[in-house]
Amino acid sequence: MSNIGKAIRHKRFQIQPKRDVTLFIETSIGRKISLKILDCSRNGICAAMMDSESENYPELQPSDIIPNGKIMVDDFEYALGRLVLRTIRTVDGANLLGFSTVDLAVPITGSFSKYLSDPLNESNTPYNFELSSKKFTIANFSSDNQSNVDLFAKCRQFSIYLEEWEKTNKYAYHNIRTASKGTRISLQRKRSNGRNDYIIMGSNDYLGLAAHPEVIEAARRALDKYGFGSTGSSVTTGITDLHEKLSQRIAQLYGKEKALLFNSGYTANVGIINGLTGVQDFISCDFKAHASIHDAIQMSRATNRCFKHNDINHLDRILKENRDKHEGALVVTEGIFSMDGDIPPLDEIYRVARKHNARLMVDEAHSLGVIGPRGLGAADKFNLIDEVDVIMGTFSKICGGIGGFAVGTKQVVDWLHHFSRPYLFSISLPPSTVAAADKALEIFESDKSALKRLKDNIRHFAMGLKNIGFNINENHESSIIPVVIGDEAKLGIMYEKLLQAGIFVVPIIYPAVSRNNCRFRFTICSEHSIADLDLALMALIDAMKLANFSPLHTTNKENINDES
Repeated sequence: MSNIGKAIRHKRFQIQPKRDVTLFIETSIGRKISLKILDCSRNGICAAMMDSESENYPELQPSDIIPNGKIMVDDFEYALGRLVLRTIRTVDGANLLGFSTVDLAVPITGSFSKYLSDPLNESNTPYNFELSSKKFTIANFSSDNQSNVDLFAKCRQFSIYLEEWEKTNKYAYHNIRTASKGTRISLQRKRSNGRNDYIIMGSNDYLGLAAHPEVIEAARRALDKYGFGSTGSSVTTGITDLHEKLSQRIAQLYGKEKALLFNSGYTANVGIINGLTGVQDFISCDFKAHASIHDAIQMSRATNRCFKHNDINHLDRILKENRDKHEGALVVTEGIFSMDGDIPPLDEIYRVARKHNARLMVDEAHSLGVIGPRGLGAADKFNLIDEVDVIMGTFSKICGGIGGFAVGTKQVVDWLHHFSRPYLFSISLPPSTVAAADKALEIFESDKSALKRLKDNIRHFAMGLKNIGFNINENHESSIIPVVIGDEAKLGIMYEKLLQAGIFVVPIIYPAVSRNNCRFRFTICSEHSIADLDLALMALIDAMKLANFSPLHTTNKENINDES
């Protein structure tokens, strides 16, 4: 039984002292056993073997499924169906057995309730759960084997945890934005002063183009001309002249032969990696690469090994040990890492990949529109655009929209066009989205003022954090600036305080990062004013005081190689 299964259980009720309530079960070999029920909940029973039934039953083992269970008391009889034997223990010489129900709940709200010692009322109900949300995190539900009987048991258990978690100040998975755009947004969540406006410090709209009037107008015109959706996949009716125009713009932007559009960055990574690799190939990616990269590798039939974060020597050893055993090889990294906001040594990664005759793919989702002389990402920064074999990018950061792309040689892109399953079997991007992305890229190419404002804002905020006491590189280049707290309780206090001050920033907790690296993930945009940034810094100082937190007790440096 999992730790979650042991910890989450319904309110338990003792059987009245002078009542004999019996549980009859039948073992797997047909033997019938009578047990005295001591206490029960809606989904569980603790029972003791009768004196006359005290012999050993070797066929009874924890995790066994009991095919038939039945409760009997006075004239009352209730069939429970299947039970699972969870525990067997000896207390004061008595053998105690713990069961959980599978098919039917224990009927403690009906006539059976008169046999229970605790009266049922609004505050003492069988639907209450004995649970402390402080003992577990969401990670327990993704890692534990929740049930060997019912696939949905983990869903029921998680719903109990979620109900408790949502009551705490640590829950940040569901924030509803009302009509608003830009760096100042409105949420349904009201502050204590009744206001619901916030400075957004967690947006992907790095250059403010999602709210640009020309971008909005381009989307509106496309809606009028093409309708709401693309109406098909890329191989049916889903490609318009707008799609072709955007693909050509991306290829020209990078000086590559051809580009291919995907309907999200996630599907782009899955489509590229799965489309290019097979069972005979080998993949190595950075340990801290985006979840979509790791998911893509898990879906691929290729052999894979991760190299330690930005560790060139480890990548070299992995390729040395594995390259000759496989036909093709692919090395994958990010231009800017989405949690730490750091930049890989792409020149060294390229050198090692070529040394071992491996192809190189770079996910520029967070770096496109942010770093490099032309703002094209890490490949641009290291002057390796021609050398990187496949560049993946998205429209969610540089444009503040949705969609992804792959750009490379005509041969590679043509292959993906015909063999990338997410591309072939997904509805293509709506024409309005494509038109908006194309206009956003046009503005980005012709006017670099937003890029300059972004870099100035990043520098200002990083210096402000450094002055507070955080170990931040004052030359930090990416929009993503992690502020490591290292204590989830203090993180929760600070999160609530920042919200009350009108600062919306995303808290990142385990399992997205290790427990001692829980953090705020600030993202800086070009449209933040200096006053916005200073207000966020002052609110952070106040939150630190409230939580009794000092940045001197944490590590907030780039390139943390924490694999826990």
